[in-house]
Amino acid sequence: MSEARKIGKNTIALMISSIVFSGLALILSIFIGRILGDVEFGKYSFASTFPQLLTVFLDLGYATLLIRDVSRNKSLSDCYTNNIFTFRLIIFPLIFIILFFLINIMGYPEDTKDVVYLFGFFTFLRSISSIFYVTMRAYEKMEYEAAIVIITSVLRNSLGLLSLFLGYGLIALGLIFIFSALIEFFIVLIVCVKKFVKIKFEIPFSFIRKTIKNSLPLGLLSIFGIIYIRLDTVMLSLFKGDAVVGWYNAAYNLVLGLQFIPLLLMQSLLPTMSFYYVSSKTALQITYEKSFKYLFILGLPISVGTFFLADKFIPLFYGNQFLNSVIALKILAWDVLLYFLYTCAGFVLISTDKQNHMASTLVISIILNFILNLVLIPLYSYVGAGIATLASELFLLIVYLYISHKNNFKLNFKGILLPPSVACGIMAIFLYFFTEINVFLQIIISIIIYLSLVFLLKGINKHDLILFKQLIKKS
Repeated sequence: MSEARKIGKNTIALMISSIVFSGLALILSIFIGRILGDVEFGKYSFASTFPQLLTVFLDLGYATLLIRDVSRNKSLSDCYTNNIFTFRLIIFPLIFIILFFLINIMGYPEDTKDVVYLFGFFTFLRSISSIFYVTMRAYEKMEYEAAIVIITSVLRNSLGLLSLFLGYGLIALGLIFIFSALIEFFIVLIVCVKKFVKIKFEIPFSFIRKTIKNSLPLGLLSIFGIIYIRLDTVMLSLFKGDAVVGWYNAAYNLVLGLQFIPLLLMQSLLPTMSFYYVSSKTALQITYEKSFKYLFILGLPISVGTFFLADKFIPLFYGNQFLNSVIALKILAWDVLLYFLYTCAGFVLISTDKQNHMASTLVISIILNFILNLVLIPLYSYVGAGIATLASELFLLIVYLYISHKNNFKLNFKGILLPPSVACGIMAIFLYFFTEINVFLQIIISIIIYLSLVFLLKGINKHDLILFKQLIKKS
């Protein structure tokens, strides 16, 4: 199978599973907001966010290290998978004790604490399953992951919706999440044992000593990335309360629901890019430029369209009780484009072993984000949180691009940015003047305008079309 076909197969598998996973999760969150209201939705958003700030320390970069190193040398598979699996089992009780201690000293009511405990355990179970998922990705067998994710997502969200319609609250929802995560763990474990590795418990301390120098910068990236994305929700909860958290996350969830797009593309490309780094820097340069180009072509109209249609999206999805979320969505719409682009640049840096530079950049960005949130949230509430997010992500993108450029991975910005920008500008004019027509008709016409102009302006050329045909052609 050619590299293009292999990448295409893996990308399509992850794309389908990510659409199902993100789509069903978004639908469930929308019904939580519509049925339980903004206060309970705020509690749910906090409870599903706060544990992630701690369980992220279960990783320490070993998931990405496993993909990168095993894709280069398959004989490392058993060693990496078993040691990482054992490490997470050992460290989790300590993480949960810290979670228990922090949530109690922060003074939250008992019902919020109980929901946090449930979602904390759910997050741990999914982190265990993710070890076996990344092993599948190292073997570039993403179709196994896709099938399991789809099955368990349908189970989790269907039962979650059923519990909401039957009148149950967040406690029942947390129990359903844990049940689905247990099912997911056993399925992924069985598949991985049969297809890829022999599972056994290994004392991981020797492994950690040998690999920590390479893994820790990647771990810091993961840790800082979660803190970076979730810090605003926790700070809003502390400063402004549950309802404001609900308004902000109603908008943010619509944005976060799109993050699977650059992630699945770049995760599918990571094994190939890591191989290219040691075999063909020219091929890596071409892969980088194509990825950045496609993500810009896709991300820009999503941001522009969301900005202009935010006042229609929020009532459509969440109802009129969340009208306060409109301004948040207008601000966070631009997060889509920034995230698409800095994710692309970030994965290129990982594949070229520049994770140390990324980690230091992300630390600075988190400090910037924290300071901006600390200043802006008391003054402007969730609007200030949105502004802080955009400012710190713009900083990330600029520095990531600078590091790539400095290491001779350069982009032709004029050729990449100009055609989509012109096309999107004309699309924006249409959205600005034709506000009274049906929102779905607005979306359809906007897509037609944008894509037609992108092709006309040669933002997508015949070489891109040939590549697309290769990607979708059956292997």
